[in-house]
Amino acid sequence: MVLRGILFLLFVIMIMKYGKGQNSDNSSSEIPLLKNQNMPLVALFDTTKLNEVLRAAIKKTVEDTMNEMIPRIKQAVIDDIGYEPGRKKERPAFTASLTSHKNLGNEVIIFDKIWLNMGGAYDNDTGVFTAPKTGLYSISTTVMSHHNSDLHCYLWKNNERMVLAFGTDLSTGTLNVVVALKRNDTVYVKHISSTENIFGDERSTFSGYLITE
Repeated sequence: MVLRGILFLLFVIMIMKYGKGQNSDNSSSEIPLLKNQNMPLVALFDTTKLNEVLRAAIKKTVEDTMNEMIPRIKQAVIDDIGYEPGRKKERPAFTASLTSHKNLGNEVIIFDKIWLNMGGAYDNDTGVFTAPKTGLYSISTTVMSHHNSDLHCYLWKNNERMVLAFGTDLSTGTLNVVVALKRNDTVYVKHISSTENIFGDERSTFSGYLITE
Protein backbone atom coordinates (compact mmCIF):
# COMPACT_ATOMS: atom_id res chain seq x y z
CA MET A 1 0.00 0.00 0.00
CA VAL A 2 2.86 2.41 0.81
CA LEU A 3 4.58 1.68 -2.54
CA ARG A 4 1.34 2.21 -4.43
CA GLY A 5 0.83 5.51 -2.63
CA ILE A 6 4.32 6.71 -3.51
CA LEU A 7 3.90 5.75 -7.16
CA PHE A 8 0.54 7.52 -7.28
CA LEU A 9 2.04 10.66 -5.73
CA LEU A 10 4.90 10.65 -8.27
CA PHE A 11 2.38 10.28 -11.05
CA VAL A 12 0.40 13.31 -9.79
CA ILE A 13 3.58 15.40 -9.52
CA MET A 14 4.55 14.50 -13.08
CA ILE A 15 1.11 15.44 -14.33
CA MET A 16 1.25 18.82 -12.57
CA LYS A 17 4.80 19.51 -13.74
CA TYR A 18 4.27 18.67 -17.39
CA GLY A 19 0.66 19.75 -17.62
CA LYS A 20 1.58 22.39 -20.17
CA GLY A 21 1.94 19.61 -22.70
CA GLN A 22 -1.73 18.73 -22.28
CA ASN A 23 -3.86 18.52 -25.44
CA SER A 24 -6.47 21.19 -26.11
CA ASP A 25 -9.32 18.77 -25.38
CA ASN A 26 -8.01 18.23 -21.79
CA SER A 27 -8.13 14.48 -22.35
CA SER A 28 -4.40 13.59 -22.32
CA SER A 29 -0.92 14.83 -21.48
CA GLU A 30 2.43 14.03 -23.09
CA ILE A 31 5.09 13.37 -20.46
CA PRO A 32 8.76 12.96 -21.49
CA LEU A 33 10.31 9.88 -19.94
CA LEU A 34 13.84 10.26 -21.45
CA LYS A 35 14.18 14.03 -21.76
CA ASN A 36 18.03 13.90 -21.70
CA GLN A 37 18.28 12.02 -25.01
CA ASN A 38 17.99 13.45 -28.51
CA MET A 39 14.82 11.47 -29.15
CA PRO A 40 12.90 11.46 -25.92
CA LEU A 41 10.46 8.67 -25.25
CA VAL A 42 7.01 10.14 -24.73
CA ALA A 43 4.15 8.45 -22.84
CA LEU A 44 0.53 9.51 -23.41
CA PHE A 45 -1.57 9.57 -20.23
CA ASP A 46 -5.36 9.90 -20.21
CA THR A 47 -6.28 12.67 -17.73
CA THR A 48 -10.01 12.85 -18.39
CA LYS A 49 -10.95 11.53 -14.94
CA LEU A 50 -7.89 12.71 -13.04
CA ASN A 51 -9.75 15.42 -11.09
CA GLU A 52 -12.51 12.99 -10.17
CA VAL A 53 -9.98 10.44 -8.92
CA LEU A 54 -8.10 13.08 -6.94
CA ARG A 55 -11.30 14.39 -5.34
CA ALA A 56 -12.35 10.87 -4.36
CA ALA A 57 -8.91 10.14 -2.90
CA ILE A 58 -8.87 13.38 -0.90
CA LYS A 59 -12.42 12.84 0.37
CA LYS A 60 -11.62 9.32 1.54
CA THR A 61 -8.45 10.50 3.26
CA VAL A 62 -10.35 13.23 5.11
CA GLU A 63 -13.15 10.84 6.12
CA ASP A 64 -10.71 8.22 7.37
CA THR A 65 -8.81 10.84 9.35
CA MET A 66 -11.98 12.23 10.94
CA ASN A 67 -13.31 8.76 11.77
CA GLU A 68 -10.07 8.09 13.56
CA MET A 69 -9.88 11.41 15.38
CA ILE A 70 -13.52 11.85 16.50
CA PRO A 71 -13.43 9.00 19.08
CA ARG A 72 -10.19 10.42 20.47
CA ILE A 73 -11.66 13.91 20.76
CA LYS A 74 -14.83 12.54 22.37
CA GLN A 75 -12.84 10.52 24.89
CA ALA A 76 -10.73 13.55 25.74
CA VAL A 77 -13.87 15.59 26.44
CA ILE A 78 -15.39 12.78 28.51
CA ASP A 79 -12.20 12.42 30.55
CA ASP A 80 -12.11 16.18 31.06
CA ILE A 81 -15.67 16.62 32.34
CA GLY A 82 -16.09 13.13 33.81
CA TYR A 83 -19.61 12.63 32.47
CA GLU A 84 -21.41 10.91 29.69
CA PRO A 85 -25.07 9.71 29.81
CA GLY A 86 -25.32 5.96 30.19
CA ARG A 87 -21.75 5.32 31.32
CA LYS A 88 -21.23 2.66 33.99
CA LYS A 89 -19.14 4.94 36.18
CA GLU A 90 -21.84 7.63 36.14
CA ARG A 91 -23.44 8.44 39.51
CA PRO A 92 -27.19 7.64 39.38
CA ALA A 93 -29.42 10.63 40.12
CA PHE A 94 -32.96 11.63 39.21
CA THR A 95 -35.60 14.30 39.77
CA ALA A 96 -39.19 14.03 38.54
CA SER A 97 -42.40 15.93 39.15
CA LEU A 98 -46.13 15.53 38.66
CA THR A 99 -47.58 17.71 35.90
CA SER A 100 -51.33 17.34 36.52
CA HIS A 101 -53.75 16.78 39.39
CA LYS A 102 -54.85 13.19 39.95
CA ASN A 103 -57.35 11.14 41.87
CA LEU A 104 -55.43 8.37 43.61
CA GLY A 105 -56.61 5.03 44.94
CA ASN A 106 -53.98 2.70 46.45
CA GLU A 107 -51.52 3.05 43.56
CA VAL A 108 -47.93 3.97 42.72
CA ILE A 109 -47.65 7.68 41.95
CA ILE A 110 -46.15 8.25 38.52
CA PHE A 111 -44.13 11.47 38.50
CA ASP A 112 -44.24 11.93 34.77
CA LYS A 113 -42.00 14.97 34.15
CA ILE A 114 -38.30 14.06 34.25
CA TRP A 115 -35.90 16.89 35.04
CA LEU A 116 -32.82 14.75 35.57
CA ASN A 117 -32.23 11.05 35.01
CA MET A 118 -28.50 10.28 35.07
CA GLY A 119 -28.08 6.59 34.38
CA GLY A 120 -31.70 6.25 33.23
CA ALA A 121 -32.73 4.34 36.37
CA TYR A 122 -36.04 6.17 36.95
CA ASP A 123 -38.97 5.01 34.82
CA ASN A 124 -41.62 7.68 34.29
CA ASP A 125 -44.00 5.08 32.85
CA THR A 126 -44.16 3.20 36.17
CA GLY A 127 -42.94 5.75 38.73
CA VAL A 128 -40.28 3.29 39.93
CA PHE A 129 -36.58 3.93 40.51
CA THR A 130 -34.43 0.81 40.12
CA ALA A 131 -31.01 1.04 41.73
CA PRO A 132 -28.33 0.37 39.08
CA LYS A 133 -25.61 0.05 41.75
CA THR A 134 -25.34 -1.15 45.32
CA GLY A 135 -24.81 1.68 47.78
CA LEU A 136 -26.30 4.35 50.02
CA TYR A 137 -28.95 6.52 48.37
CA SER A 138 -30.63 9.76 49.39
CA ILE A 139 -34.33 9.62 48.50
CA SER A 140 -36.90 12.36 48.95
CA THR A 141 -40.45 13.17 47.95
CA THR A 142 -42.89 16.03 48.40
CA VAL A 143 -46.62 15.50 47.83
CA MET A 144 -49.27 18.22 47.96
CA SER A 145 -52.88 17.58 48.84
CA HIS A 146 -55.90 19.23 47.23
CA HIS A 147 -58.32 21.66 48.88
CA ASN A 148 -60.37 19.98 51.64
CA SER A 149 -58.55 16.71 51.01
CA ASP A 150 -56.11 14.52 52.92
CA LEU A 151 -53.25 12.71 51.22
CA HIS A 152 -51.40 9.64 52.52
CA CYS A 153 -48.33 8.51 50.56
CA TYR A 154 -45.64 6.08 51.70
CA LEU A 155 -42.16 5.50 50.38
CA TRP A 156 -41.65 1.85 49.49
CA LYS A 157 -38.50 -0.22 49.06
CA ASN A 158 -39.29 -3.29 46.99
CA ASN A 159 -42.39 -4.64 48.78
CA GLU A 160 -41.59 -3.00 52.12
CA ARG A 161 -43.53 0.07 53.25
CA MET A 162 -41.26 2.64 54.87
CA VAL A 163 -42.06 6.25 55.86
CA LEU A 164 -45.16 8.40 55.37
CA ALA A 165 -45.64 11.75 53.66
CA PHE A 166 -48.95 13.36 54.69
CA GLY A 167 -50.72 16.50 53.50
CA THR A 168 -54.14 18.05 54.08
CA ASP A 169 -56.05 20.97 52.57
CA LEU A 170 -53.44 22.35 50.14
CA SER A 171 -50.48 21.43 52.34
CA THR A 172 -47.42 19.39 51.53
CA GLY A 173 -45.93 16.32 53.08
CA THR A 174 -42.19 15.84 52.65
CA LEU A 175 -39.83 13.00 53.51
CA ASN A 176 -36.08 12.62 53.19
CA VAL A 177 -34.32 9.34 53.91
CA VAL A 178 -30.98 7.65 53.41
CA VAL A 179 -31.51 4.04 52.39
CA ALA A 180 -29.18 1.15 51.61
CA LEU A 181 -30.06 -0.38 48.25
CA LYS A 182 -28.70 -3.39 46.47
CA ARG A 183 -28.45 -3.47 42.70
CA ASN A 184 -31.96 -3.86 41.17
CA ASP A 185 -33.75 -2.88 44.39
CA THR A 186 -36.74 -0.64 43.66
CA VAL A 187 -37.96 2.54 45.34
CA TYR A 188 -41.28 4.27 44.69
CA VAL A 189 -44.00 6.43 46.25
CA LYS A 190 -47.38 4.77 46.72
CA HIS A 191 -50.75 6.08 47.81
CA ILE A 192 -52.24 3.70 50.41
CA SER A 193 -55.69 5.05 51.28
CA SER A 194 -59.09 5.28 49.62
CA THR A 195 -59.58 7.86 46.86
CA GLU A 196 -57.66 11.07 47.56
CA ASN A 197 -56.43 13.91 45.37
CA ILE A 198 -52.84 14.93 44.71
CA PHE A 199 -51.82 18.34 43.38
CA GLY A 200 -49.79 18.50 40.17
CA ASP A 201 -48.38 21.61 38.47
CA GLU A 202 -44.84 20.48 39.44
CA ARG A 203 -45.69 20.86 43.16
CA SER A 204 -45.32 17.15 43.91
CA THR A 205 -41.86 15.73 43.32
CA PHE A 206 -39.72 12.59 43.66
CA SER A 207 -35.91 12.54 43.57
CA GLY A 208 -32.85 10.60 44.66
CA TYR A 209 -29.17 10.04 44.06
CA LEU A 210 -26.34 7.69 44.95
CA ILE A 211 -24.33 9.03 47.89
CA THR A 212 -21.63 6.41 47.92
CA GLU A 213 -21.03 2.84 46.79
